[in-house]
Amino acid sequence: MHHIFVINPKAGRIDRTKEIEEKLHSYDGKISYEIYVTKSLGDAQCFVREYLSTHSKDETYRFYACGGDGTLYDVVNGSAGYPNVEVACVASGSGNDFVKNFHNLEKFRDLDKEIAGTAKKIDLLKVGDKYCINIANYGFDGEVTFAQLKYKRRPFTTGPMAYKKAALHCLLFKMNQYLKLTIDDEVVFEGKGLLVALANGYCYGGGYHCAPEAIIDDGLMDVCLIKAVSRFKAASFMKIFRKGEHITSPKTKNIVIYKKGKKAVVESDHPVAYAVDGEVFTSDRIEVNLLPKAISFVVPID
Repeated sequence: MHHIFVINPKAGRIDRTKEIEEKLHSYDGKISYEIYVTKSLGDAQCFVREYLSTHSKDETYRFYACGGDGTLYDVVNGSAGYPNVEVACVASGSGNDFVKNFHNLEKFRDLDKEIAGTAKKIDLLKVGDKYCINIANYGFDGEVTFAQLKYKRRPFTTGPMAYKKAALHCLLFKMNQYLKLTIDDEVVFEGKGLLVALANGYCYGGGYHCAPEAIIDDGLMDVCLIKAVSRFKAASFMKIFRKGEHITSPKTKNIVIYKKGKKAVVESDHPVAYAVDGEVFTSDRIEVNLLPKAISFVVPID
């Protein structure tokens, strides 16, 4: 196996490049490895895709996304479809929401445990021509994610703090719109809605539990739609939403649709912001398909 460490020096608030490089020196002669430091947004995806297209298909390659959810998104999208690839995540971003599905964030920060880890097959979501390992969100949350990117650029603003500020901004300026949701070819909602979360994992935005029942290897996508809410009620709803209590609370039962399926289509009457693992796009329609056991993801040893 050949180990490739893809380091995003701008992930989080501290550049961990030197720390990772020094740690890897202790593995000289023990494992086959190389390091790539990304140069710009999306560079990791281009690097991984080009690397795999020019190297032997008989070798197993393990790519370590050293950064946050954006770096992981790039590595996943660069390597998806290659059966000889394992993907690992060295958590050094501000959120790292996907690895929270394993309920031990610290072990994903331990390089020794990562290298000694083993891969397990997990599901992916295909969103148009993009691959999603955690969550795609359409509508209000897409707008929040778009605004969050701006806030994260400000000094001393962490991922969770940026999400809260972005959510407040969108409560004031970006709210309900026409949404049509179809799951497994059945229309389950059409009307004014706030957001739709299409989930492989259970949380995003620095810890908002939008899909508390989601399991990353169950062969099903969790879909959560929130119907139109007023600005007055939205603030209190977000507190319930963060804890993942929106699917059980009597206060929200009339505005929440929560279902599981293998295919979902979300439409609007105008282009709407949506995010795929935090990467933001716009469209008046997205189609999301569940790809069972589509990627080998490395779980660090305990």
